[in-house]
Amino acid sequence: MKKGLGILLAIVMGGLLGFFGVFVSVFSDGGLSERLITISIILLIYSILSAVWGFLIPGFSWLWGLFLGTPGAVLLILYFKTESNPYYLVYIILIFGLSCLSAKGGSYIKISKGKH
Repeated sequence: MKKGLGILLAIVMGGLLGFFGVFVSVFSDGGLSERLITISIILLIYSILSAVWGFLIPGFSWLWGLFLGTPGAVLLILYFKTESNPYYLVYIILIFGLSCLSAKGGSYIKISKGKH
């Protein structure tokens, strides 16, 4: 039950972050430096959320990064079809990569903390 609720919440949170974060960061007007700052903050939020999920429910480890990152990546892929930009692929890789690494790190901290 705890894992199922965690997965549902992670997907919902990923959807909210994907729509209000990822989608808005590539869709809105602004200069390059402004967009890079926004994207960096969004990636930081993905990392923090993934680490928290990995720490609270370490059973799925890096999979929390997939649960959180998939909605944002899907929105970015859909937007990529209308406005092709190769940097969006880098953005998708960073979303999944940082999220999965952070979730793995959070679960590792929880597991190693429990051994002592």
